[in-house]
Amino acid sequence: MIRQTLFGVVAAFGLAIAGLGLGSQSASAEVIKNGRVSVVRTVDNPCEPGTTPIYLAGTVHYVWYTTPDGSVKMNIQGHYSGEDANGVRYVFHTQQHMEHWAWPVMTPFTDTVRTHLISKGSTANALVVMTFDVPAGGPTLPTTTATACVG
Repeated sequence: MIRQTLFGVVAAFGLAIAGLGLGSQSASAEVIKNGRVSVVRTVDNPCEPGTTPIYLAGTVHYVWYTTPDGSVKMNIQGHYSGEDANGVRYVFHTQQHMEHWAWPVMTPFTDTVRTHLISKGSTANALVVMTFDVPAGGPTLPTTTATACVG
């Protein structure tokens, strides 16, 4: 009876330690940059060729962190609003996820950029997704670009 109780206590303690992750070798990410920047920019609506540029103002939030394997990941989000010369209002959202394996050397890296331009008028909304897979010393050109126009 004492042996069964002792075994139960040891087993419960072992499960508790495993549940807490004690003794594991997983390392957490270390944040190396975290900030916000006010930005003014101009974009064109890729779904409405020949229209006037859209003047935007907003905030970009960025977080850079190292991974246990030594690479640097960069997550960047932007939220803007503005209008074109005709008075059409827009909101513009960006998301960017980069990974650099030899940081501070710029290449090689991967990058996914997603932009969403939303009109508050009758013009088409645009969703653009670009991916980059840049080898060491390679050109920084999109590997793929997809544009969806709605409206």
